[in-house]
Amino acid sequence: MDFNIDSIKEEFENFRNNCGSSCITQEENEVEDEQEESGFIGIVQKYLLAPNRCGVYLSRLDIKAIGLAFGEDVQVRERKRMIRDILKAVTSKEKLIKVFSIIKEAVDTKLDAYENIIKTFPKTKELFEDKFKKAENFKKVLDKIVDDIDEEVDFV
Repeated sequence: MDFNIDSIKEEFENFRNNCGSSCITQEENEVEDEQEESGFIGIVQKYLLAPNRCGVYLSRLDIKAIGLAFGEDVQVRERKRMIRDILKAVTSKEKLIKVFSIIKEAVDTKLDAYENIIKTFPKTKELFEDKFKKAENFKKVLDKIVDDIDEEVDFV
């Protein structure tokens, strides 16, 4: 198969020129990510994306299920963006409490699986003790976020 590098370059240039303002550059993504990291969205993302912080791994499917339970049908893509999309739909303290309770239920479901493994294989208890502690800590972080937010905070 013969590739004409000039035609590929031309096609790319046309694509880039036609993209206009609808394309998001990497710099814009980085600015958006920095802004998110400072708020409660960033805190929740930091914990949910790292199993070593929240005790469990939430897959894209798990995050999709959380979104659907909350009433937000998020597109399956990068987990960080899926979480952001769900949390950006929060417009009140009641909705924040609701989404956090859904997240806690998802974490508890994963922990139930760990408990079943421990019952079946008792010697694995030591492996999973740390996961339970981290999950409890994560739930406390969510509760603290709710406690720290006033009713008058603009969520949008």
